[in-house]
Amino acid sequence: MDKLTKIFFTFLIIIPLVLGYPGTTLAESDKKQTKIQIILELKKEITELGSKPVKRGIRANNKFIAILEEQLEELKEEKKKLKEKKKKEDDLKLARDKRKKELEAEIKDKYGETPITESQKEVDEDEEIKALIKQKEELEKKEAEEKKKAEAVKKAKEEKEKAEKAKEEKEQKRAETIARVKKEIYFLGGTPILEFEIESDDQYIEALRKQIEDLEIKKAAEEKEIRESIPEWFVKMPQSSDLTIYVRGTDISDDLQLSIDLATNAALRSLGKKLETRLNSKAKETVKQAGIGSNKASKSEFNRISSIVVKEVTISGWEIHETKMVTQENGDYRSFILLKYPIGKALKAYKEEIDKSPGLKGRLTLIKNTDAYKELEKAVAQYSGS
Repeated sequence: MDKLTKIFFTFLIIIPLVLGYPGTTLAESDKKQTKIQIILELKKEITELGSKPVKRGIRANNKFIAILEEQLEELKEEKKKLKEKKKKEDDLKLARDKRKKELEAEIKDKYGETPITESQKEVDEDEEIKALIKQKEELEKKEAEEKKKAEAVKKAKEEKEKAEKAKEEKEQKRAETIARVKKEIYFLGGTPILEFEIESDDQYIEALRKQIEDLEIKKAAEEKEIRESIPEWFVKMPQSSDLTIYVRGTDISDDLQLSIDLATNAALRSLGKKLETRLNSKAKETVKQAGIGSNKASKSEFNRISSIVVKEVTISGWEIHETKMVTQENGDYRSFILLKYPIGKALKAYKEEIDKSPGLKGRLTLIKNTDAYKELEKAVAQYSGS
């Protein structure tokens, strides 16, 4: 059978088969149409995703659809990854921008500096955070160094102040000790040695204390001599009265006349204190009785008058009642003296000062009407013999 005959018989066989099953042929045609539509839609999606569909070649529909679906799935997965990557990049950028702003704000607010990202525009964006962190670290280091330096300066200052305070306290304590020792030397009747006479400051106090020891020994010897040479009238002084005051004094010197003068001055100091006490007592009584106690000017004037009278008394009006000079073992002289002073003389001077005082002129009438003033007049008249 030749080739043409075979084709003819084949055609005869196929035609009845096709004509015998019309539904099946239509169904297959519809199915074929659906697969083509699927292929078109897959191609469209692939194209929309920015890619080219793979070429069909000689592939059957089912095989081609599977390939397109696989391509589409890969594209969707890649799209998803790109989207996730972009989101991560956006989140990272937001975080980086936030961190950048925080660092810039900290550099500005805390350190008062201009962030490097603002002062140097050429800083790479990817390196901005690193640059800012480095700048912050440098500023922190600088701040720490300055703080350390400030603390060192503060500590040095505190130590200096502490040392100066300790020095001041030591000097003050030394000055107080010297003052106390000098006071004791004066009390013992001596004159403290001068500081420049001693080579070392530390030795000065010891020298003063040694001087005290010497003075105490000397004073003990003097007291012994005094006890042995003291006159009876010096021990048992005449009693003072409303008319007369008795005071005594004693002192020692290597010069006889000077010892007498020193003893006299000692007695006059005692006389001044006693008269001042009496006059102040009369002044208070007078002021009270005159009703001018609240007037400070009047009280001050009375005090002034008392001082004037006491000063005059120590100059004149007194007389030597008893005196005695004793030669000491070392050749010095000790003088004992007893002074007698008529109180009326002081009262007379006191009254005269009151009467002529400009400060009491407006209140003199009130003062003269007091019993205290009248007693004063009586005592003065008795002294004057009138």
